[in-house]
Amino acid sequence: SPSFESYVSKEGLVNVNSLSRALYGLSLNEMSDRLPVLDPASPKRESTISLNESDDYLAKTSTSTSGRDIAVSVSLPLPFSDAIASSRFTDLPQMSRWSPWLNSVTYLDSAGLTEWNLNVRGVKFSWRARSEVLENPKGIKWESISGLKNRGFVEFEPTSDDSCVMKLKMSIIMPYVLVSLFQGMPSVVQEFLQNKLLKWSLEMFRDAVKADLALERGDIELGDALFGAVEGRANALEEALK
Repeated sequence: SPSFESYVSKEGLVNVNSLSRALYGLSLNEMSDRLPVLDPASPKRESTISLNESDDYLAKTSTSTSGRDIAVSVSLPLPFSDAIASSRFTDLPQMSRWSPWLNSVTYLDSAGLTEWNLNVRGVKFSWRARSEVLENPKGIKWESISGLKNRGFVEFEPTSDDSCVMKLKMSIIMPYVLVSLFQGMPSVVQEFLQNKLLKWSLEMFRDAVKADLALERGDIELGDALFGAVEGRANALEEALK
């Protein structure tokens, strides 16, 4: 069979899609459908904790001893009310505006069933989830029912009439192939998840809503500048995903 080096580019990047098929004969999406469901009654395992604090962004990540279960908790202050934040964030088809790693989020019924799709360097990934909008505090919670196993919630806690704190907590079960690739290097996954993927997504959500509000009150110059900042960060995130 081909050597492992044949799946690594000159830049040191691993072609996960090709390697996963070589190892298992499956795509990442096909393997995700074979992962076990999260078991809340499973015994508590030792965790590795890492913290990040920058520009009021707070993050904490823990990883199980198996390396497959990752739990992350992040927060970011927002300069608008919890009502505005919740109404914008819970409009799930808009999610790709501030999470460019997502291709689309589509409602499948009126009861909160959604389908999520992403494509990273030709690797197509999808899952379906049940979601429920929360009222006190305002926010949303979700749990996948197929595909990539994940669940969590986002809450917007008011700090004044015109500000709030966005708090996100989620857990994810890593596909087997990614666990094998990052064996002994959980900090790499944690660093990317909390300090790039989630941090930049939360900051883009903040700036996208600020831009919308600016345009709604007629401040075109500020709105365009903020949208430019969002687009720049989205491009940077897309490069990081490569």
